[in-house]
Amino acid sequence: MKGLGAVLVLLGGFWTRYLALEERRRIIRWGEELYRLLELLERGIFTLRQPLPRLLSQCRERAELSVPFWTRVLEGLGGGFAGSWQQAVSLVPALYRPLLEPLGASLTAGEDAELINLTKEEVRRAAAEERRQLGERGRLATALCLSAALLTIVVLL
Repeated sequence: MKGLGAVLVLLGGFWTRYLALEERRRIIRWGEELYRLLELLERGIFTLRQPLPRLLSQCRERAELSVPFWTRVLEGLGGGFAGSWQQAVSLVPALYRPLLEPLGASLTAGEDAELINLTKEEVRRAAAEERRQLGERGRLATALCLSAALLTIVVLL
């Protein structure tokens, strides 16, 4: 019976590790998706000269994780777009919020190609850095969860 309890505690430790790392992977996927959709937005505005409502709709259609963000932005087209953009940015993971905030005012005042490109590249860089750190975090999470599980087993035995 003690052996079964020990195995269950170890499984709980590894489950905790999985959940901690899965959250980091989700943040990375958010950044990669934002990069891809900002690239679509940039190309649509400056190369294809498409209207902003159509581009935002295309971004929402191609989004997976960021659908609520693009939906909130689209809702703001009828009124205060910059305010709506700021509200939508609150739905984005904290890592990318400061990068996206200035873009709303830029899209309202007249598109600035350099700012959109800079924002896109900063989002890509942040996601790449997060991916690089994921390996280190994985090792730390494994050590922490395994140590906690083993300590719990020793205390309970």
